[in-house]
Amino acid sequence: MFLERKKTWESLRSRFSWQIPTNYNIAFDACDKWADRQPDRPALLQWNDGELQPFTYGWIAEQSKRFANSLHVQGVKPGDRVAILLPQCPEVVVAHIAIYRMGAIAVPLALLFGPEALEYRLQNSGASAVITNSAGLEKIAAIPSPPKHLHSIYCVDG
Repeated sequence: MFLERKKTWESLRSRFSWQIPTNYNIAFDACDKWADRQPDRPALLQWNDGELQPFTYGWIAEQSKRFANSLHVQGVKPGDRVAILLPQCPEVVVAHIAIYRMGAIAVPLALLFGPEALEYRLQNSGASAVITNSAGLEKIAAIPSPPKHLHSIYCVDG
């Protein structure tokens, strides 16, 4: 979709409207339509021990479906917030697609946050689950008063 060329911002803005289908899920456009057509097509590349490791659309679709199911079984519902406390890695992509797939809301958090900053964000976001690694797990464990609505913590590396 391209915007029409207009002479003024106001004329462009006054005629613009989003064309969003009634039933739309970003997981389909970002992953599933590619996985259906070309499941072996690389979606993500990662350097791993000096080698380039591809992660395909098919792999991301499969892993995100499995993880979305796990979140659902743990009680995460559409509209719930799910925090992601991870460095840039394939699991972040899987987590985002899984969260979008089930209609939940991703809350990205930085691993640089300390326990107090995490406590504040987890409390105020209403996150019911967190996806993290062992470094993030240590910080969450150091939170003095974990939010009562936080009922599931997933650790991707142990």
